[in-house]
Amino acid sequence: MPAPRELDPHASLASYFGAEIRRLRERLGWTQERLAEELGWSLSTVASVETARRSPPAGFPEKADLVYGLPEVLAHLAELVRSQPRWFERYLDLERQARRINMWSMHLVPGLFQIEEYARAILKAGRPMDPPEVIEERLAERMKRQQILERAEPPQLSVILHEAAVKQPVKSVDVTRAQLQRLRDLGRRPNIRIQVLPFAAGEHAGIDGAFTIFEFSDEPPVGYALCRDSGRLIDQADEFEWATLNYDQLKAEALSPEASIGMITGAMSHIWIDRNP
Repeated sequence: MPAPRELDPHASLASYFGAEIRRLRERLGWTQERLAEELGWSLSTVASVETARRSPPAGFPEKADLVYGLPEVLAHLAELVRSQPRWFERYLDLERQARRINMWSMHLVPGLFQIEEYARAILKAGRPMDPPEVIEERLAERMKRQQILERAEPPQLSVILHEAAVKQPVKSVDVTRAQLQRLRDLGRRPNIRIQVLPFAAGEHAGIDGAFTIFEFSDEPPVGYALCRDSGRLIDQADEFEWATLNYDQLKAEALSPEASIGMITGAMSHIWIDRNP
């Protein structure tokens, strides 16, 4: 089993909180099991907090302050963590740490696969009132996420796109074609599997919206349901089971990777955009 990836404490406030819990534990020479015993929480809770895969539950920071002999330092930090609009920070933490990512996207090419001009157009369309500097800041963050694709040991990705995402023109013919070319090139990498769910599939298991399933080397998998400006962690057993079943159903109904690459290639020659009113 590969070693767990190190958490970047600068990635988010949640990551910093988790890194502090771990740093203080290791300074005492304690294992996670020992800390869990001292805190009165489960081992899985301690591990998930340390890796920022969940927020510290109520009472956890205060008890940790007592155990570590700190004057409400962790409790104050936890308040900052909870006050942040951090749903996407949590998503990014999961994305960075996952060894496998299963993703369903209905309308657009996922951010991990977007080229710069495509992403910029999407960001502008979704937030037309945002000033250019805000758009560019968000664009830079999106492009930075793609660094995980170029790691020495990149995650395994299984991505299912609806045909609507493949055939949705964005910005211009040239930009759309370049985006499809990028998608096709990524689909040929050994660690990336891309499938397209055709219109002919009709109603389907992903019709409620996009979601992602993250698998890890040392922790149970979790899911994330995504919508426009928010997201929701899927970690309850029954709900996660449904997400997994839905993904498996989409995968079974989608075209094969080879046929999907063929559809993407064909779409590159049939892009039509009418900007006239």
